[in-house]
Amino acid sequence: MPKTLPRLPGVRRDVRRSAVRAALAVTAAATLTAAGFTMASTGARAADGDVATSVLADLTISDVPAAGLDAFNGVFGTAGSPPNGGLDNGDLSDPSGVLNYLTVRGQAVARTNAEAAKNWAQAQASGFTLSLNERNFLAVGSLDAYAECIPAPIGPLALAYARTDSNTINVLGRQVPTGTTQIEVTGAELGAAGVSTATLTIQYDQFEDPSGGGYQPQSSARAGLDITISGVLRDEEGRELYNGPLIDVELGHVDVTCDGTTSPPTTPPPTSPPPTTVPPTSPPPTTIPPTSPPPTTIPPTSPPPTTVPPTSPPPTTIPPTSPPPTTVPPTSPPPTTPPPTRPPTPTPTPTKPGPTHEPDYGYGHGYGDH
Repeated sequence: MPKTLPRLPGVRRDVRRSAVRAALAVTAAATLTAAGFTMASTGARAADGDVATSVLADLTISDVPAAGLDAFNGVFGTAGSPPNGGLDNGDLSDPSGVLNYLTVRGQAVARTNAEAAKNWAQAQASGFTLSLNERNFLAVGSLDAYAECIPAPIGPLALAYARTDSNTINVLGRQVPTGTTQIEVTGAELGAAGVSTATLTIQYDQFEDPSGGGYQPQSSARAGLDITISGVLRDEEGRELYNGPLIDVELGHVDVTCDGTTSPPTTPPPTSPPPTTVPPTSPPPTTIPPTSPPPTTIPPTSPPPTTVPPTSPPPTTIPPTSPPPTTVPPTSPPPTTPPPTRPPTPTPTPTKPGPTHEPDYGYGHGYGDH
């Protein structure tokens, strides 16, 4: 089982690699192996005087014949920008042959930018695997690092962060957290035929300066991962074969400073208020109306003449008092005409008439048989 030790300054190699530290924004992409990288741009490795630098991977392998290791040192993925030098999209070529040992997964990013407003640096990959003696010796998850510095008059302000997958790494199949950890392995796990057992000491540092991922009042920023593995190798009798460094890996080192950078001057608003036009104190001339009132026309006191109607009533026509003449009918009765005198009617003598018709006599036709 891995054994976590108190934090110690890890064993570092004698020859230091380029101290390139800068924080980087990482974006995962399709998996790329050592043979599958494409050059993003023809950038140069960070040079002295750069105010923003980025190195995606810096690998050192110690010369340890007992462990089957040959000495190696190289870098992969570099970018650097001088003061006000603008954007450098990085160099992803591999002249030193780092990718012979280290597989970088996902889209590899190393870029920097330096302009008047701020300097920044980035480094990114989806993961790393270091293979030694045909074994996966070290595996690191996704990496996202970034650093930024804003100069005066707004700053100086700086921020930095280095984010990894679960903040753990894998060494020969063991999960290792940040800090110092010891693990016991066999020579077979190392791929070293002459080694029986080994004690490995892993120093895993994830650094951010300033820490916290927010702006702090300082003029530089740096972030990245440092992994140093040393070991004590023993033979079957327990005799020590080797005691010292094995590998040293720096990943996503980004570094920026505000040196040589000045934000464009800002023109503060004038402190004195604009001149104010004061209106004249003397009031404009006022026209005073005359005190004497205008003449008033008084109507005459005598009332207008009144027409009095005459007191005598108009003449009245009196109808005549004599009644109209009445026509009196004559008193003598009208003449009477006496009725005519008729002669007396003789009384007939009854006689027995003889039959003049058949017994079936009637009106019209249709009565009886014809």
